[in-house]
Amino acid sequence: MRRVTQCAPIRVDNYATDWVRDIPEALVGGSNTSVKFYEFGKSSEGCDAAKKANQTADTTFCVSDYQKETYRRAYTVRSNTVYQNNQEVSDFVPVPDFQVANADVTLMSIFNKAVYAGNNSDALFKAETPVPNRPEGFPARFTASNDLAVLGCTEQYEFCNAGTQKCTGLAGVYAIKAALDSNVLGLNPRQNATSNLMWKGTWAMALQWAAEILSDDLLLARDWVFTTQSTQSSALPDNQWQLEAANLHNLSLATFQRRINDYASPESFQIRPDANSLDDIQPETDRYMRALCGAQKIRSNDHYSVSVLGMLIILCVGSAIILLDLSLEHIFFFRTVGFAPLSKKHDWENTGVLQLHRLVLETRGVGPWGGDPANPVLEDQHRKFEGGVALKQGWGSGSGYAASGREMMESQGSGGTAYQGGVQYSAVPNPQVQGETHLFWDKK
Repeated sequence: MRRVTQCAPIRVDNYATDWVRDIPEALVGGSNTSVKFYEFGKSSEGCDAAKKANQTADTTFCVSDYQKETYRRAYTVRSNTVYQNNQEVSDFVPVPDFQVANADVTLMSIFNKAVYAGNNSDALFKAETPVPNRPEGFPARFTASNDLAVLGCTEQYEFCNAGTQKCTGLAGVYAIKAALDSNVLGLNPRQNATSNLMWKGTWAMALQWAAEILSDDLLLARDWVFTTQSTQSSALPDNQWQLEAANLHNLSLATFQRRINDYASPESFQIRPDANSLDDIQPETDRYMRALCGAQKIRSNDHYSVSVLGMLIILCVGSAIILLDLSLEHIFFFRTVGFAPLSKKHDWENTGVLQLHRLVLETRGVGPWGGDPANPVLEDQHRKFEGGVALKQGWGSGSGYAASGREMMESQGSGGTAYQGGVQYSAVPNPQVQGETHLFWDKK
C-alpha cells in the first residue's frame, strides 16, 4: 500500500465574502453580529457562527466578530472532507477549484487568536499585525494577518499485487475499495483478506478523523503556546505550514500501523459503567480473516525476541574453543620423542605468561617456586610482599639497607634464593626506601 499526501495553504481572500452585518449569533444565541463566509463548497459543518438559513449557498467556514472578541483559545481547528466516489459520507460539495478526480480532498480551517512574540512570515500562520496600545518598554507583539487560514490537502492511495505486477493506481480511499471489491489485482483468498484488513487501516488514517478526534490539539504550533489556556506564543518558523503538513502525513501512517495491530489485539476500555469496548466487536466469520489474527507479530517492550539457534551456536563454538585451548598443548606434544621436539616443548612451557612472570619475580629475589610448568606457584604461599625492593632489617650497620635479589643470593653464599626470617620481598622497586645499595658483579 502506498499513500501520497499533498498539502498547501489556500489564498482564502479569493473565496471570502465581505463582512455581512446583522447576522443572528449562533454560538450562544446572543445579539446580532457580523460574519465573514468562506465559500469552498456547500458544507454540512464548519461554520459555527451562523445558522444554516443565514449562510451563503457555498459556505464552508465562517468567522464572526463575536468569535474574534470572545475566543480565548490560541487556535480553533475545523475540517471538511470530500471523498472520491462517495458523496454520502463527504462533508461538503466542493466548488470546481477543489474538485480532484482521483483523490480525497480535506480543507482544514485555523481560526488564529495567538499573540506572537515576533512577526511570522509563514503562509499559514502569517502574523504581521502589531498589537495596538503597547505599553512603553514592552516588546512588540503580533497577531494573525488573516481572519481565517485554510490548509488544503489531497490524499491518494495505491494497492499493488507483487505477484501479478498489477496496481490500482492512485485514488481516493473509497475508489480503492471499489477496485479491491472487483478484484482488479487478481488476489487469491488469503491476499484478499490481507487487502481488506489494510483497507480498514487506510480508512482510519484519513485526515478527516485526525481533525475530528484531535481538533485543536492537531497543530504543532500549539507547542509554542506558553500555557494550555494562553494565547501568548513564541514566533513560529517560516516553514511552519510544511512542518504541519509533514506531521499530518506521519500521524496518518502511525494510525494505519496502530489499526493493523488493533485488529489482532484490540484495546480494552470501558465505554460506560456496564459496557466494555470488546463487547461491541463482531467476530470475523471468514476463515482467512480469522487467520490474520494469529499471524501478526508486533514489536513490544514487554517481550524479547530470542534466537535459540544463535544461543546454541555461541555455546557450542565457545565450548569448542575452551576445550581446544586446554588440550592444544597435549595434542601437539603427545608422545614427544627426540631432542628437537623436546626443545620445542620446553620452549612452549618456558615462554608462557605465568612462567615469564615467575622469571621477573625471581630477578627480585622472590622464590622458591614449585608447581607444574604451566602454573608455577610459590612454595611458601603465605609470605606477604610489600614495600620496595627486598628489605632486611639490621643487615650491616645503620638503620637498614635496600638489597636486591642478587645481593641476597651473594649473602647466602649459594646459587639459589631463600627466605630469611623477618625479610620482606617485593618485585617492584620502592622509591621511598632509604639506605645504601650494594651491587655485585661476577669477575671474569
